[in-house]
Amino acid sequence: MRFAICHSLSAGRSFRIKAFIIFVLGIFSILALVACGSAPAQGWSSATFDNGSLYFGSTLPKVYALDAATGTKKWEYDGETDKPLIAVYGTPVAVNGKVYFGAYDGIFYALDAASGGLKWQFNDGAPIVPTPLVEQGTVYFGANNNKFYALDAETGVKKWEFATQQKVWGDAAFDNGTVYFGSLDHNLYALDAATGIQKWNFNAGGMITAKPLVLNNTVYFGALNKFYALDAGSSSKKWEFALEPNEWIWATPTAHNSTLYFGTTSGKVYALDANTGSAKWAQPFTAGGQIRSAIVIQDGVGYFGASDHKVYALNLDNAQLKWKNESVGAPILATPVLQNGTLYVPTSGYNGQNGYNMYALNAADGSRRWCFDQLSAQACSQ
Repeated sequence: MRFAICHSLSAGRSFRIKAFIIFVLGIFSILALVACGSAPAQGWSSATFDNGSLYFGSTLPKVYALDAATGTKKWEYDGETDKPLIAVYGTPVAVNGKVYFGAYDGIFYALDAASGGLKWQFNDGAPIVPTPLVEQGTVYFGANNNKFYALDAETGVKKWEFATQQKVWGDAAFDNGTVYFGSLDHNLYALDAATGIQKWNFNAGGMITAKPLVLNNTVYFGALNKFYALDAGSSSKKWEFALEPNEWIWATPTAHNSTLYFGTTSGKVYALDANTGSAKWAQPFTAGGQIRSAIVIQDGVGYFGASDHKVYALNLDNAQLKWKNESVGAPILATPVLQNGTLYVPTSGYNGQNGYNMYALNAADGSRRWCFDQLSAQACSQ
């Protein structure tokens, strides 16, 4: 596994050696993160809201469809009789009556959104971590065989593939006919969405594990302990923001009123000016655990979960806490979904035993509306 800091380590310079040691220690502080050759930490799958239903994946492993209003199970999918499903880390995406997702068994699936029945599958044999991108009749996703794919959304037939130098764990973004995604090879790629031909790549000096944000002809993304703003057309760097060596950016940034928000594995939430990269708050907000979820924003409030088993609602004007829910009882490693005043929050369980839940919380105060226990496939017992 190649770390960005290794490339800048200079023999004989003690301060760089210390930085390297701090960086390595930071690796072990990240919950369940292992070497690049293994699976990512459990619980990455968020949820998709579509037509009154909530679709989400699990490392149990299953994909669920719930009634979003009540939490009642509509269906669950655990693979085919001859091919049981293996962990789902990405978020299932519902488009035009189908639910699309990739699994760690190396198969990409398309299910009927109403029944959960299999529509088609694409098997190239390599574990799939990211959430798929579905745009203009095409499904895009990366895999652990150092490839990025484009499939026909209706049939699953491969349109093209693109080779990277390392695994692709990050989700892809689409803008103006271009697909943007990062890889563990430290590069952010821009490809022609129709042909897969590379337009440019940018070496960020660290692994890219999350979806970039494309806004106003600028691509924003994190690469380990640095955050970048690039020109979307040329890849020229507009600015960068550096964090501490052991502080990783593991989540997609979000934007509101020309300000970018993102959390880190040290539990900090940053607010940066989108044009200059300068900090908007005097100090970042500090939560009690690692933040892997994106900051979900509505009406000036940012919602996110952390590994300390808490859900936070933050006033983005002044970085002051609005409320904090402490009753979910398990780490939150995925992004909450906000819909019609309800915050849907998946939690990551403990070795297939407890804490595999989906919560529906009132966005106004964090109170619980319902809870679905994935193990029992029923309402939570408490």
